[in-house]
Amino acid sequence: MSALRAGAPGPIRRGGAAPVDLGLNYAAIGATARPDVIAYPPTGFKAAEYRHRIGSGARRFDLAGRALMTWGALRSAGYRVEDVRAEAVAPSPRGGGPLYLEDGTPWITPGMTAMVSADEPVASTGRVKVISVVDEPGRIGFVSGSMAGHTETAERFLVVEHDEDDAVWVTLRSLWEAPVSRLGRFARTAEAQQRKVDERIVRSLHPSNVG
Repeated sequence: MSALRAGAPGPIRRGGAAPVDLGLNYAAIGATARPDVIAYPPTGFKAAEYRHRIGSGARRFDLAGRALMTWGALRSAGYRVEDVRAEAVAPSPRGGGPLYLEDGTPWITPGMTAMVSADEPVASTGRVKVISVVDEPGRIGFVSGSMAGHTETAERFLVVEHDEDDAVWVTLRSLWEAPVSRLGRFARTAEAQQRKVDERIVRSLHPSNVG
């Protein structure tokens, strides 16, 4: 088990991915890691991207990255994150095994799963799996997808970036199964609700919610 200093932003990881398996409830696994999914989503899916500036400076980047990689973005957006389970051996340049903060909070690693649920604006519940993690200078985040039994079929890529102008940004790229309906109004409502969820997640890492 790895532990981090209390003031550290997190373990230095140079990316990593969980082995592809059949535990997810969709086929386009990892699609949100590629920007072109917005223009060319898989058949039957919708895609969107949101980007929001959350401040500037290394401290803001560290605080936001630390919150993101401990499920803070989802929790601040109103989701319940429970029953977090790390892979027994998670791919890591520091060696195998799950990673934790000093207070015991699990740090997101490839293959980690959690029960994630919300009541509004879209009711959803089920287990999600971390497909991959990116951690490089000025950029940290992860891709997660819905597993079998989840009430939604979706994938999200969440990343915090510290750019050359010292600005800190959070970006969410999402992919979700479009409702099959002859009622155009229903489909548009469902899409608007999904976009509202994404916007709430992106803004959850604003300084008023984190640090």
